[in-house]
Amino acid sequence: MGIPIPALHTNALPLLRLQLALLMFLIVTLLSPHQALAKEGYAGIQMALVKIEAQIRPPDNYNPWQYKDQERVIGSGVIIAGARILTNAHLVTDSVYIEVKKTNDPVRYIAHLEAIGPQCDLAILKVEDPSFFHNTKSLELGGLPDLLDEVAVFGFPEGGEELSITRGVVSRIEVMTYVHSMVDLLGVQIDAAINPGNSGGPVLMDGKIIGVAMQSLAQGENIGYIIPTPIIRHFLDDVKDGKFDGFPDDGLLVQPMHNEDLREYYGMKKGEGGVLVVDVAYGSSSWGFIKPDDVLVSIGGQAVARDGSVQLSDQLRVHGSYLVQKKHIGEKIQARVVRGGKLLNLELPLKSSPGLVPLRLDGKPDYFIHGGFVFMPLTMNFIWEWGGNWQRDAPADLVTEAEKNLPKPDRREVVILRSALAHRINAGYQEVFNMIISKVNGQKIADMDEFVRAIVAAKGKSILLSSEAGLKVVIDKEKAARAEAEILETYAIPRPMSERFLKLKKGKGSQELGMETPKPAGRK
Repeated sequence: MGIPIPALHTNALPLLRLQLALLMFLIVTLLSPHQALAKEGYAGIQMALVKIEAQIRPPDNYNPWQYKDQERVIGSGVIIAGARILTNAHLVTDSVYIEVKKTNDPVRYIAHLEAIGPQCDLAILKVEDPSFFHNTKSLELGGLPDLLDEVAVFGFPEGGEELSITRGVVSRIEVMTYVHSMVDLLGVQIDAAINPGNSGGPVLMDGKIIGVAMQSLAQGENIGYIIPTPIIRHFLDDVKDGKFDGFPDDGLLVQPMHNEDLREYYGMKKGEGGVLVVDVAYGSSSWGFIKPDDVLVSIGGQAVARDGSVQLSDQLRVHGSYLVQKKHIGEKIQARVVRGGKLLNLELPLKSSPGLVPLRLDGKPDYFIHGGFVFMPLTMNFIWEWGGNWQRDAPADLVTEAEKNLPKPDRREVVILRSALAHRINAGYQEVFNMIISKVNGQKIADMDEFVRAIVAAKGKSILLSSEAGLKVVIDKEKAARAEAEILETYAIPRPMSERFLKLKKGKGSQELGMETPKPAGRK
C-alpha cells in the first residue's frame, strides 16, 4: 500500500507553492558549494591525490645496534609543483621501500624520499618512473584560513581502498604540539574527521592546499589537526638547498606575568605586557643576549602580552614563538627586554635548539658498550618507547630531564646506563636500568663525547661511575677488555660503539677510538 496523501484546500495551494519554492532555493543555496566541490574534486582534484604505502624498519632504542621488525604504513599525499609529492614525515621516517598509487589507477610506482622535516612532520617524495605523472595535475598552496572557513580533507583513510572526502570548518588556530616531533609549531584545528590513512593528505579550500592532515584527538569527536601553509612554505624553502635545517627557537623558558606584585617587583609599569625569562638554553638564539630575570616585552617588532602571545591578525593571537619560527636559521630577529628597570634593544642570531633531550632525526641511536654495560645519550625517541602515556609510565627522572631541564655549558646531554648485558664481570648490576650517569672517576661529564673520552683515558685499575642520585658502578678495566669480544659475540653485536664515537679522539694528537672490532676469543 502507498502512503495516503491528505486532501488540500484550494486556497492553501499558493502558500504551499511559495513554501516549496523557498525550500528549493535554500537547498540549492546550501548545497551548491558542496556540489561544486564534489564536481571539482572528481574532475580535477583527484588527479593530484596519491595513496602511499611505505615499508618501515625502525631502529631499536632498547638494543641500539639492531632494528625492529619491518612494518607496513598506509597514508596519503598530494602532487605539488616540480613533480613532487608532499606528505607527512611520520609516514616515511625509517622507510626502506616506498610505493605510490594514483587515484583510480591500480599500478604502483616506486618512490624515494627526497627531503624530510621531522620537526614539522613533512616530507617530499620523488617517483622513480616519470610516466607516473601522466594525466596528473599539481595543486597550489593557498593562504592561512580564517576561523569558520569551510574546508575539505582528501585522502585514503582506513575503511576502504578508494578516495575519501570529509568536510568541516576551521575551529582553532594556535601554536600546538606536533605529535611526531613534540615540537610546538603553528597548527590549525578542524572539525572534519581525520583517521588513520588520512595522514599526509591535502586539506583544500577553493581548490588550493591550505594544509596537510597531520593528527587527530583520540579522546574527541571529529577533532583533527592540520599543518598550515606558512609551515609548509617554510619547509619547502628550507629544503631547496637539499638539506633540512629546521625551525629556529629562542631557547627561552618563560613565566606569564599576570600578577601585579610580580610585575612591580621587576619594574614593569601598570598596563604593560611582557613575560619573565626563567631560564635560557645553552647555545640557543638567546644565549649570551637574554638573561634569566629579564622581561621579554617585544619580539620581531610585536608586543608580547602577559601570557606570551602576540597579535597575528585583527582577530587572532598566537604564542610569540611563532614569530621566531617564521624565520629561517641564520637570520636575525629583534627583541626588547626590560633588565633592572632599563629597556634594552637586542638582535638575536637565530639558531636551532636541540634541547637537553633531543629528538633523534634519523639513523640508529648512538651507543657505547664497556664491560657489558650499554651507555646511550637520552633522546625523546628512547622515552617514547613507553608509549603514548610516557609522561606517566617512563621513569620519573628521565621525564623530568625531557620536560623541564635545559642544556647548560657543563651539561649538554644526558648520559644513561641503559642496561648490563649479563656476564660474570657485571654480576650484581644486571638489574640496573636507565641510570643517569653524572660523573666518571669523580669528574662531571657534560655529554656522551666527554663520557666516552673519560672511559678510554681512565687511569688505574678501576673506573668509578656515579649516578645523578649518587649510586655507584665500578668497572674493572682489565676484565672489561678481556671480556669485550666474548660479550659482543654472545649478543651478536657487530661493534662496541656507534659511528659517532669511532670518530672521537682519545686526546690531542692521539689515535682514534675506533680500532677494529676484536675477534671472538671463544666462550669460557
